[in-house]
Amino acid sequence: MHTSTPPPTCFITVDLRATGRRDACGAFSRGRVRRAAAGVAFLAMICGGAMARQDDPAPAGEAAATNEPAPEQRVGPIRQMLNDLHRALGGRKPQQPAAGDRVSDAADADAPFQLLPPSGHLFRDWFGLLPSLEEKGVTPSISFVTNLAGNPTGGLRQGFTHADNLDMDFVFDFEKILGLKGASFVVDMSQRSGSSLTRDYIGNVFNVQQVFGGSTFRLVDCAWQQQLFDDTAEFRVGRIAAGDDFLVSEYDYLFMQNAFDGNPVAVFFNSPGMTAYPNATWGFLGKVKLLDKRMYIMGGVYNGDPGIRANAYNGVNFSMNGPLFAMGEVGYCLNGQKGDGGLTGNYKVGFWYDNSVYTNFTTGTTTTGNWGFYGLFDQEVFALGDRSSQRGIGVFGSLLVSPNQSISTMPWFFTAGVAARGLFEARPEDVAGFGVVFGSFSNDLQAAQRQAQLLNPSVGVQTNETVLELTYRINLDHASVFIQPDIQYIFRPGGTGQIDNALVLGAQIGINF
Repeated sequence: MHTSTPPPTCFITVDLRATGRRDACGAFSRGRVRRAAAGVAFLAMICGGAMARQDDPAPAGEAAATNEPAPEQRVGPIRQMLNDLHRALGGRKPQQPAAGDRVSDAADADAPFQLLPPSGHLFRDWFGLLPSLEEKGVTPSISFVTNLAGNPTGGLRQGFTHADNLDMDFVFDFEKILGLKGASFVVDMSQRSGSSLTRDYIGNVFNVQQVFGGSTFRLVDCAWQQQLFDDTAEFRVGRIAAGDDFLVSEYDYLFMQNAFDGNPVAVFFNSPGMTAYPNATWGFLGKVKLLDKRMYIMGGVYNGDPGIRANAYNGVNFSMNGPLFAMGEVGYCLNGQKGDGGLTGNYKVGFWYDNSVYTNFTTGTTTTGNWGFYGLFDQEVFALGDRSSQRGIGVFGSLLVSPNQSISTMPWFFTAGVAARGLFEARPEDVAGFGVVFGSFSNDLQAAQRQAQLLNPSVGVQTNETVLELTYRINLDHASVFIQPDIQYIFRPGGTGQIDNALVLGAQIGINF
């Protein structure tokens, strides 16, 4: 998810899990969407006339000329994706899959609401390879995402950059392979590239491209997962990231702004021990589900050494030098199980503790340990149409507090927003969102900066930074591909008032192969 560094260029990122899939009650299932080619729209316009003719119904006379049923017409995956894009640009519904196509499971009237539709595969069943591997207990996934962004106004100077993430993920079902009930093993790898608009052109602290950071090939997860007692308890041990499980809302995964996706970002400013994709560390996570699996309590302990995440190690520095980082969370899922009916919501509260050594902003002395707490929620507020359509509108938000202002860079932080799936009836899988991010810098940090300003007037005093984001994800070919135009506006970039407010125009483009 994130890669953390101190401000003012904190490029904390997650995409991965940016499009990770969770069920309505927040259980993580590994499957990610990443990137498509930017030329898709151009190709769709070129092919548009031919595809439109294919979609037109046959004249009545032709239909009556034969008693034989029309043969099922199937097209290749690329053609199908372009066809779907052509329909999207025309405001029409996507085509239904041909029999035998491997796509996401259709929703039914008893299914709880999910903001982000489960992703299909662009290449369907990989020409028969996927079902063969899954039967043997191996589930692979390959996905790619790019964040394209430019700032036509504001910031340090104008520019345009891209940031990319290629993800390869393998889940080994040890119940099928070794006969160990409820056991599995996960191996995940990432290749990142590109540059940061935030760092190179704007100078703000909330990265506008959520997949920037850790630009190299690295091993991410490498962990044993075990479900117990009819899935009422589970644990994970190995190389894992705290941000995969804690401080997570599906609604945040919609956005391109890294302060939303994949975890509300202030925790990374205040805790160097916090980890998120594409960085993992040694850790143990335990989780117990209560009240018919509607409530959970979980806790995790991790090696909080940030040094092992350096790009030069490629994710294979297996040292365990500490310090300790720990998190705990309690969550409740409202109307999140099949057959519940009602509007689906998730409510979570938690805390973290980092045993790292911190420097006092005003005295320069060091102290060991920092802590914070948080709450976050997402709640569907309106259903659009019947439940089987999975169309609805929801609200979401988070509040993060790290009270010790002598060592916490950003003691106050919140996000809030509204998101909708299927806002237009003809586009039931498209997702729209608007959100706001606000982070307030420490009073003690500001006091230290004012003192430094007496000696050097160019030193800025960081008070707060705010970002607004408006985004619309066009899901194509049963969410195996998405194209997502995005607009962000940054107030007080860097928090000092020395940099002009910045407008950011961009897009996320993703593909799940």
